[in-house]
Amino acid sequence: MRIQLLDNITGKWAMQWIVIWFICGVIALSTGFWLTTEHTTLDIFYLGVSFVGLVCVVSLSFRKNVMGNGLGMAATAGEVVVQATSGAVGLMLAPLFNFFTHVYGLFYWSKHTDLDGDMVPKSASKWVWLITAAFIAIGLALFPVVNDLLASYGYAVVEDDNSKFLGIISFFWINVLAFVLSITAQAAMILRYSFNWWLWIIVNFVWLIVNLMSGNYIFAIQTMVYQVNAFIGLYEWHRSEQTSLEV
Repeated sequence: MRIQLLDNITGKWAMQWIVIWFICGVIALSTGFWLTTEHTTLDIFYLGVSFVGLVCVVSLSFRKNVMGNGLGMAATAGEVVVQATSGAVGLMLAPLFNFFTHVYGLFYWSKHTDLDGDMVPKSASKWVWLITAAFIAIGLALFPVVNDLLASYGYAVVEDDNSKFLGIISFFWINVLAFVLSITAQAAMILRYSFNWWLWIIVNFVWLIVNLMSGNYIFAIQTMVYQVNAFIGLYEWHRSEQTSLEV
């Protein structure tokens, strides 16, 4: 199904859209920096990394290889530095994983481009869907074991404080779900599967709950900025996928 507004946003209005979306992201991140940090050198460094992350994700949604994966490597390397500096070794796992996937993506995407030099997405077979579901199930089953092992060394990825959102949703398990789904979505995106954006949309809703539970309302707004980009990426990738099938 084609939607004229989204065709324009991902077509002739793309640059204007990217600029407006980026400005909204900068405002959300800068407000979060000003209201929720002590403005230390590390906070300023992380703010800079977050700005790089904004350019990275919007480039990925528009299938730009060098800008997307190149800046993805820079942003995730910055996240590793931030987590290592703060002593949160467990939280280095996700950005480390993402860094190496971007390295792979930089070379893999360059072999699958259209005439404009943009990456061409592909659809998933039923086997890919089954493998994805199995990956998520195994990840959810193994995560508590790995987390407990890391916790025994003082490097837990997620602390289980038994808190609940609205008295129902476990803070620990909502974080585990966000971690496993984001790893899965990242892998699917690097492998060029269009459905990765459905996973990112779910991940963003999960992170919205996490941020609301933590009282990080500014970052909840930032999550919704990312969510808008995920919907645009979903449309852009599926449109490109259909176009490549018609050629």
